[in-house]
Amino acid sequence: MTSFSKMKAAVLMDVENLEIKEVDVPRVGPGEVLVKVKACGICGSDVSMYRGRYLPVKPIIPGHEFAGEVVEVGESVKYVKPGERVVADINVSCGVCYYCKRMQKLFCPDMYQIGIHSNGAFAEYIKVPEQNIIKIPPNVSYEHATFMEPLSCVISVIDKANIMSGDIVVVIGDGPLGISASRLAKLSGASTVIICGHHDYRLNKAKEMGADVTVNTREVDPLEVVLSETDKRGADVVVEVVGKQTTYRWAIDMVRRGGRVALMGVPGPTDRLELMMFNDIFNKELSLNVSFAGTYDKGVRALALISSKTFDVSKLITHKIGLENLLDGLMMMERKADNAIKIVTLPERKGIEKLQ
Repeated sequence: MTSFSKMKAAVLMDVENLEIKEVDVPRVGPGEVLVKVKACGICGSDVSMYRGRYLPVKPIIPGHEFAGEVVEVGESVKYVKPGERVVADINVSCGVCYYCKRMQKLFCPDMYQIGIHSNGAFAEYIKVPEQNIIKIPPNVSYEHATFMEPLSCVISVIDKANIMSGDIVVVIGDGPLGISASRLAKLSGASTVIICGHHDYRLNKAKEMGADVTVNTREVDPLEVVLSETDKRGADVVVEVVGKQTTYRWAIDMVRRGGRVALMGVPGPTDRLELMMFNDIFNKELSLNVSFAGTYDKGVRALALISSKTFDVSKLITHKIGLENLLDGLMMMERKADNAIKIVTLPERKGIEKLQ
């Protein structure tokens, strides 16, 4: 048993009501481990939860992009030991249903996500099932390890995009996931990567990380640029990382006949998209895939990319903040303030530090 009973946490009491308060340290049960949070990244979904666009449980401690040190293990834990540095697959499933046995845990009827449906890591401690724990390579810092979770999501959508050597790939979205997708598309063999967004500082970062063409969608028509770059055919692959009706429509319009579209941008629950079934899908022989999360295997691959420096996380982390500054961080992410791309919270830190 731990020798402490209370911890500091950011608790989302209700929509737009975030409190830094003292709460009970989670108690680990059989098969669970207690992790001392060393760092936790801020995700766009954290902003959405704060605004009430997605808040399935309340009150709740959000935060799912975390890394930390194991401080306690529960009964029957076999492979994880106190002192080990870890991250986690946030998708917890039953392991025995039809979907789990078919390696499709995201469709498990009992699946929940840590930090979204259960208490997360904007806190000093978090408990995690042992089966979800992934160990951090020795040369990867806690701050960099937090990017395992978002990068695993990008790996999932890039896998489904089935990029082939020489493909022309369009990425729609210039947030951390879009920039990451453009980097992974290049690593997957794309001859040309075109990234579309409307924040010049983020587009410049994507170019620095390997994108070939950047398109500010507030200044030029992105469809015209894509057609110009592809001899008017359209792209071989389009990866959508925004989740709006407009950008979903762009993805379908930008892809060539026989091309592939992969979606990971999260739309609203009532959003609709009008399609011409013959022209947009059938006659185009459109291949469409969707990915909404990365799982354990993708997390292992993400850490390998980070550890090898094949994917340089340091180019994306722009700010470090203390836990008590979480609301400031959420607002910075929402407003794209101070050229923020990725913000990482550290429970033991005070204030806000700009890194680049």
